[in-house]
Amino acid sequence: MPRRSVRRSAAFLEQAYGLFPEARSTEGRPSYGDFEQGPLRGAETAFSLNFEAQREPVEGVGSIRYVMIPPTALFGPIVIYACLLSDDTVELVSLIHDEGYWERIGEDPID
Repeated sequence: MPRRSVRRSAAFLEQAYGLFPEARSTEGRPSYGDFEQGPLRGAETAFSLNFEAQREPVEGVGSIRYVMIPPTALFGPIVIYACLLSDDTVELVSLIHDEGYWERIGEDPID
């Protein structure tokens, strides 16, 4: 199966740059480079290799898919949405990052 080309829409980049600054913060917030080298690279690979195997946010709308990336030491859970365009290119269109995940998990009582 050939790899599909993946591109980042202007709206996606605006969201990503808004969530992840150019450099890591003193509080440990990940940078755009961290995001690009980790979760984004993984999502782009998944969409490129097998778009159809990714989850549909709306059943029956096969041209829109998403990849859910589990939390890591730097990131809370991330969901990246993409559309399959008529020229067979995948375009990343949106993302959700649960920035407060680790704080909420840390507040959970241990039973």
